Amino acid sequence: MDRKQQLGNVSFGGAWSEQIAADEALALAMTRIDSAVIDTLSEDLRGDAELEAALSLAAGSHPKGAILARAWQKGLWVENAGLRSQELRRIAIALRTGIGERLARG
Repeated sequence: MDRKQQLGNVSFGGAWSEQIAADEALALAMTRIDSAVIDTLSEDLRGDAELEAALSLAAGSHPKGAILARAWQKGLWVENAGLRSQELRRIAIALRTGIGERLARG
């Protein structure tokens, strides 16, 4: 049984149970983004559907998410793997900082 279904079975679950599931999904998305910072050293992540979904979720939760998502996409095109990873790390930190407390609950 997945976490969303478990929380859906809680009596009087309400909005708080939905928020828990959303925060957990956001934390998983940030974990994928964080791993991409390392993965980009040896892999071409352009067009990675899982990563794009994670970025979309995280960016949607950040006040400047659209700007950061564009910067991420641009960063994926940096030719030097070390510089690419450094740029993606900078953006991941900005995402994590802007999302803040929701990640601590997830």
